[in-house]
Amino acid sequence: MKLQEMIDAAFGAEPTPPPPQVKGEAVNDRERAFAARADKIESLRLARLASAEEPALAPLLFEVVRLRGHWRTRHGGKSSAAFPDQESAIAAAKKLAITKRDHGHAVKVVLQRTDGNEVEQAIDDEP
Repeated sequence: MKLQEMIDAAFGAEPTPPPPQVKGEAVNDRERAFAARADKIESLRLARLASAEEPALAPLLFEVVRLRGHWRTRHGGKSSAAFPDQESAIAAAKKLAITKRDHGHAVKVVLQRTDGNEVEQAIDDEP
C-alpha cells in the first residue's frame, strides 16, 4: 500500500481512478487492417452471392413406410405415430405436404412399399 493510499484511507478521501489507457499506434494499425480485411471479405461474399444462381432446393420428402408392423409417415428422419392402415397414413402424409406447400415449399409424397418399390403419390388438389 502506498503512502498516499494510507493517508486517503485514514482521512476518508475517495480514491481517484487511474486514467484510462490510450491505445498504441500498433493496436490502431491492427484494427484498421482487420476492418479492411473484413470489408474485402464481405464485398467478395456479396459479389459471389450476386453472381451465383439460386440453386433449386430439393422438394420436402414425406414418406409412408411400414415400420414394425404399422404404417407411419416419415419426414426429416422422424417417424410419426402408428396409423391403423396404409390409406390413413397416406392421407396424413398428403395433409402435411399440403400444409408445407402452402408455406411455399416444394413437396413430394412417396409410398415405400413392402417389396422395396417406391410409388410417388399425387396430392389430391394438384391441377
